[in-house]
Amino acid sequence: MAVRDVFVALASAALTTLLVLFATGQPPSVSLTTAGRPKVRGEKAFMLSVGLRFRDAASAASLLRAWTVAADYCMEHEPFLYAYEVAQSDKDNLSFVILERYRSKADYLGPHRRSEAFKAFRPTMREMQQQGAVVVSGESYQEMGVGFT
Repeated sequence: MAVRDVFVALASAALTTLLVLFATGQPPSVSLTTAGRPKVRGEKAFMLSVGLRFRDAASAASLLRAWTVAADYCMEHEPFLYAYEVAQSDKDNLSFVILERYRSKADYLGPHRRSEAFKAFRPTMREMQQQGAVVVSGESYQEMGVGFT
């Protein structure tokens, strides 16, 4: 994350705290995870759930190496991308899911898909699909803001 982005996030959090304190006379309540991160409500992010079923462990390792490069790029250059995580099934070591959370569908369709990282990763995955090394499934969703992240 760029220094400017960190500054903006900190300034925004401080301003929000001051506004709540001024309006209510009480500091805002914040629920934290056991890792100390605040739980967030109401982002209503655009979300993708991408299922990956690999033919073998070598194929999984190969695609995950390429995905890690993309994830590193997204971490540094895409402040509109709230989450970008891969998880392996605890029942089937060849089954994975990628969860992506964007500020908006427009951010996903626009700057994310136009990024150099996406342009480098997507052909790798497409080639693996064509070779039968991975079967990809997935859906997109609009969060409702009922729970929290």
